[in-house]
Amino acid sequence: MGTPGRRISQGSDQGHPDRTKAADRRARHPARRHHRRTDARNDGGAMTGLRPVLVLFMLVLLSLPHPAGAAESASTGAAERLNKLAESMDERTAALERMLSLDRAELRARVAALRKTMADETARLDKRTAELAALRKEREAKERQYDEAAADMRSVEDAVRANAAQARTLLEDSAVTSLRPGRLAPLERIAASEAFPGLNEISSLAALLLEEIQRGGSAETLSGDFLGPNGLSRHGTLLRGGSLFLGATDGSDAFLLKPGSTPPTAVASTPSGAESAIAAWAERDGSELPLDPAHGAALSLLQARRTVDDWLQGGGMLLWPILAAGLLAGLAIVYKSVRLLALRPAPVDFTASLRAAVDKGGWPDVEELLRSMPRVPAARVLLKTGPEAGTELRDKQLQEGFLTELRRMESLLGFIAVMAAVAPLLGLLGTVTGMIDSFQAVTIFGTSNPRIMSGGISEALITTQAGLGVAIPVMLLHHFLKQRVRTLAGDMEQQCAALLALLAGRKRKRHA
Repeated sequence: MGTPGRRISQGSDQGHPDRTKAADRRARHPARRHHRRTDARNDGGAMTGLRPVLVLFMLVLLSLPHPAGAAESASTGAAERLNKLAESMDERTAALERMLSLDRAELRARVAALRKTMADETARLDKRTAELAALRKEREAKERQYDEAAADMRSVEDAVRANAAQARTLLEDSAVTSLRPGRLAPLERIAASEAFPGLNEISSLAALLLEEIQRGGSAETLSGDFLGPNGLSRHGTLLRGGSLFLGATDGSDAFLLKPGSTPPTAVASTPSGAESAIAAWAERDGSELPLDPAHGAALSLLQARRTVDDWLQGGGMLLWPILAAGLLAGLAIVYKSVRLLALRPAPVDFTASLRAAVDKGGWPDVEELLRSMPRVPAARVLLKTGPEAGTELRDKQLQEGFLTELRRMESLLGFIAVMAAVAPLLGLLGTVTGMIDSFQAVTIFGTSNPRIMSGGISEALITTQAGLGVAIPVMLLHHFLKQRVRTLAGDMEQQCAALLALLAGRKRKRHA
């Protein structure tokens, strides 16, 4: 079987040149085989499984009985067909084996190349990762250094700006600044600039403070212009003593100037003592100078003191009714105080004197006793009755006299009470009108300038102050006068009761 197999294979190669060429083309084109490797594997597996079946079928055919000629021709034809099929299967199997071997080698080579490339890229990635981690650490360190440096710079900047602001506040009220107005320009540049203050700005700040210290311990006299109390420019001699005193004289008058004012400006009113001291110092005869250690605060307070005229003008129109009410109430209080203090209650022994007069001479002696006490209201009440009056009539006469005296003593007390109640109400009305004026000013001009609201607020506060200032003393004095009237009224009631009791007792004795 081996020899025929080889013959069949050779005959197949010679008898079928097209198949051989096709197999060679497939072998020469591995790319085409790569795309068809799945189908080729399936076909090769199928053909490999059919080969034993075909061999068995050939043996069966050879074993069947046939006529001699027909059997020989049939056997020859079957053998040829079987040889062709075997050759075809061998060719296809060999081609598939060659394709599979070539695909495996190519795939192994590609996998090896890819693995090498992957290893190289992994190594390069690890290297770049390490470099990135190092750069991140370096960046964090640089950021920390930057933050520390920025914090230090901010501290320096804040300190410089704070010292510049304090120095500007100090130097603005210095007498040296009035004579050298441009010396605050470096401080203004530091305040206006948003950049970091450099060495020049810090040096200028230190120079200004050093100059202030040096000039604060010196004095100078120079000729120059200044503004007088009336706002007009004057020419004279300017006097500076340290950084707290600044004065001027024009030959006839001496003025106290406000330190820090530009141009030098005289205060509204120079005290007489300060004026004489400045004049003496200008003539080099004085040894004392008026100083303001508060850097102008004391002078401002001196100028800000309100006079009576300022107070009256600030109170507005409603201040005058309050003052009128207070004036009228004061006059009524004075009048009633004089009248009530002139009256006296009955003496302690008045009842005993009245009883002795009744027992001694009757009603003429009683009337004489009562007329001897003109300042005692109780005596005037008792004079309203007479000896001939009966008990009921006498009681009504005494009641009439009591009411007459009481009405006389209580006159004007109601008016005083009304004034005491009206004054704070007028003050409250002034408060309301002043606040209305303030809000109207805010509505028209806005809140940019607080001085616009000062007029209404001043009116509101001054009227309230005046109303309470009138009402409180008036109410206290009204209470005092009311208490005096009650004392005198109690005394009148007591003496009326005593007289009725004496007359009733005398009448009982007479009947007995």
